[in-house]
Amino acid sequence: EGEILDMIRRLPVGYRTVFNLYAIEGKSHKEIASLLGIKENTSASQLHKAKAMLAQKIKHYRTINSI
Repeated sequence: EGEILDMIRRLPVGYRTVFNLYAIEGKSHKEIASLLGIKENTSASQLHKAKAMLAQKIKHYRTINSI
Protein backbone atom coordinates (compact mmCIF):
# COMPACT_ATOMS: atom_id res chain seq x y z
CA GLU A 1 0.00 0.00 0.00
CA GLY A 2 2.79 2.42 0.83
CA GLU A 3 4.38 1.80 -2.56
CA ILE A 4 1.17 2.69 -4.40
CA LEU A 5 0.81 5.91 -2.43
CA ASP A 6 4.40 6.79 -3.34
CA MET A 7 3.60 6.07 -7.00
CA ILE A 8 0.60 8.39 -6.80
CA ARG A 9 2.75 11.10 -5.18
CA ARG A 10 5.23 10.82 -8.07
CA LEU A 11 2.60 11.44 -10.76
CA PRO A 12 2.82 14.77 -12.59
CA VAL A 13 0.94 17.39 -10.57
CA GLY A 14 -2.05 17.69 -12.94
CA TYR A 15 -2.53 13.94 -13.15
CA ARG A 16 -2.12 13.54 -9.40
CA THR A 17 -4.56 16.32 -8.60
CA VAL A 18 -7.30 14.93 -10.85
CA PHE A 19 -6.63 11.36 -9.71
CA ASN A 20 -6.90 12.31 -6.04
CA LEU A 21 -10.05 14.38 -6.52
CA TYR A 22 -11.74 11.65 -8.58
CA ALA A 23 -10.52 8.37 -7.08
CA ILE A 24 -9.98 9.38 -3.47
CA GLU A 25 -12.38 12.26 -2.84
CA GLY A 26 -15.10 10.92 -5.15
CA LYS A 27 -15.58 14.12 -7.14
CA SER A 28 -17.16 14.04 -10.61
CA HIS A 29 -15.37 15.36 -13.68
CA LYS A 30 -17.83 18.25 -13.66
CA GLU A 31 -16.88 19.13 -10.06
CA ILE A 32 -13.16 18.74 -10.80
CA ALA A 33 -13.43 20.95 -13.88
CA SER A 34 -15.16 23.63 -11.83
CA LEU A 35 -12.63 23.41 -8.98
CA LEU A 36 -9.58 23.53 -11.23
CA GLY A 37 -10.88 25.84 -13.96
CA ILE A 38 -10.46 23.20 -16.67
CA LYS A 39 -12.85 21.44 -19.06
CA GLU A 40 -14.54 18.18 -18.10
CA ASN A 41 -12.80 16.48 -21.04
CA THR A 42 -9.44 17.63 -19.70
CA SER A 43 -10.26 16.14 -16.31
CA ALA A 44 -11.25 12.83 -17.90
CA SER A 45 -8.13 12.83 -20.09
CA GLN A 46 -5.82 13.53 -17.15
CA LEU A 47 -7.48 10.77 -15.11
CA HIS A 48 -7.05 8.32 -17.99
CA LYS A 49 -3.36 9.25 -18.35
CA ALA A 50 -2.83 9.03 -14.58
CA LYS A 51 -4.32 5.53 -14.48
CA ALA A 52 -2.18 4.42 -17.42
CA MET A 53 0.95 5.83 -15.79
CA LEU A 54 0.12 4.16 -12.47
CA ALA A 55 -0.51 0.84 -14.21
CA GLN A 56 2.91 1.11 -15.87
CA LYS A 57 4.59 1.97 -12.55
CA ILE A 58 2.87 -0.98 -10.83
CA LYS A 59 3.85 -3.34 -13.65
CA HIS A 60 7.47 -2.15 -13.42
CA TYR A 61 7.44 -2.53 -9.61
CA ARG A 62 6.09 -6.08 -9.90
CA THR A 63 8.73 -6.96 -12.49
CA ILE A 64 11.68 -5.71 -10.45
CA ASN A 65 10.32 -7.23 -7.24
CA SER A 66 9.22 -10.54 -8.82
CA ILE A 67 5.64 -10.23 -7.57
